Amino acid sequence: MIRADIVKHYKTVHTWTGISCGLALFIAFYAGALTMFQEPIARWASPPAAGVAAVPLDDAGRLLELVVAAHPEARKEGITLHLRGHENEPARVTWEEDAAHQEGQPHEHVHWWATLKPDGTLLSKQEEPSELAEFINAIHMRVGIPEPWGSYFMGVVSLLYGVALIAGMIVLLPSLTKDFLALRVGHNLKRMWLDAHNVVGVTALPFHLVMAVTATAWGFGGPLWSAQESVIFGGRQKVVMKRDFERWTAPNPTGEADVMMAPGQLLQRLHAQVPDFEPKVMVFKNFGDKAAAVRFVGAERGYVGHTSFGGVMLSAVTGNLIKDNRASRQDPDRRASTTIFALHTGEYGGITITWAYFFLGFSGAWLFYSGNLLWIETRRKNARKGGEVEQSRSTRLLGSATVGVCLGCVAGISLTIVAAKWLHGRVADLNAWHAYIYYAVFLGSVAWAFAWGAARSAVHLLWLCAAATMSIPLTTALALLFPALGMWAHSSAATIGVDVVAVIGAFCFARMAIATTRRIRSGPADSIWSIRKANGRTVSQEAAVIPAE
Repeated sequence: MIRADIVKHYKTVHTWTGISCGLALFIAFYAGALTMFQEPIARWASPPAAGVAAVPLDDAGRLLELVVAAHPEARKEGITLHLRGHENEPARVTWEEDAAHQEGQPHEHVHWWATLKPDGTLLSKQEEPSELAEFINAIHMRVGIPEPWGSYFMGVVSLLYGVALIAGMIVLLPSLTKDFLALRVGHNLKRMWLDAHNVVGVTALPFHLVMAVTATAWGFGGPLWSAQESVIFGGRQKVVMKRDFERWTAPNPTGEADVMMAPGQLLQRLHAQVPDFEPKVMVFKNFGDKAAAVRFVGAERGYVGHTSFGGVMLSAVTGNLIKDNRASRQDPDRRASTTIFALHTGEYGGITITWAYFFLGFSGAWLFYSGNLLWIETRRKNARKGGEVEQSRSTRLLGSATVGVCLGCVAGISLTIVAAKWLHGRVADLNAWHAYIYYAVFLGSVAWAFAWGAARSAVHLLWLCAAATMSIPLTTALALLFPALGMWAHSSAATIGVDVVAVIGAFCFARMAIATTRRIRSGPADSIWSIRKANGRTVSQEAAVIPAE
């Protein structure tokens, strides 16, 4: 049995660590849930390449030869041959060129794609791909704060997050057997919300512990590596990194030309030598040279994680195995880091784990949101016992911040997704506009919440979230009905799934807005989530979806 004073101490630790980092964690978990379908979102946002026909794999060899002849600089950077043909892969072949040699280019690299015209000649075009999915992932990893401070900030937040998890479990231990999975539905709605908060936290504890540990390691990875290098290893880590780098880099070109093996034959050679490897793309380096190599990027069946920086490398001339950096062949330290990365991102177990992480991400966001609201309701009860009729200024400010930050993040992400289609071809740098729109909506929502108070602003912002999220499938519908708008509607299951999930999310936000409207009109007058009056004075102009007693 744990002494009551110890439990009280850890309850205080859990409360204040949760309050101090809850808003940042809401953003990280909400955006992180969406990154589980990062590729479908990228496919939804990517326009179809006009006039581009799918080049059969049998003709890919000729396409590569034409690309190298017209763009010899692509040999060094590497030419990517896509094997799946998704919407965010505009052509069979893509590559990048250094923008430093081209005046007026706003980006560090320029992106090209190429295909074959009906007459068999080369059609190549420079086009900046959509970075919407990458932007959402950046919000997830750094809550919108630029590097390196965003990583350091999230490292601190993740560390406090781990402390809050441990303290919360210690608080629950005395009553765990009695209260675990107990959801007491009745008049005491605050108790029901507390039960739900505890059930979500305990049942998803392994997931949250993994998130806390891995995110802390990533946040402080750079400084810790530098400190180890200086104090412990004395330069030996750089030797190991150089060795790892050499394991997946292509051999240096010889300057002697040779005949390349056809991509289809190279795939056959891969399957014969590495049968359990599932490639997604082929990256050709030094195409046309005697030392040309092709690196297959993909995943190995039965192993956790991906091999974006490894994979399997064959000679593009003979098809012989040059380097094998699959998960099963990695050193223990590299294997451990790959596993940790995969545990954080859910890159194992197929679609089942993807959906599980998706719902766990949303439940985590709700966990931090509900934690703040439960603290506010507890302060209301304490104020009532002391004879006060108004909540403190700090409580009202936290309520406004909770509503503004959380709902501003939701609305901002939804609207910046919509912008991928509405602004395509209408602005010079669409990827920059994704950031402009998100931050404008996010900061505007926070300002609105503080101006109107949490109660009224919660209703307004929930309806904004519902409208912004519903505009995702409505944009697709408009693209189908009015092609003259210049937008598009892909027909793949992945992109349709984005619209379907958005419809469900919009209805959820609308239902929350209706419940919140009812709450601010009929809830306890001494709550900051009410617009009613207590003792002739306005108690608050605020609302949220949590009911009190």
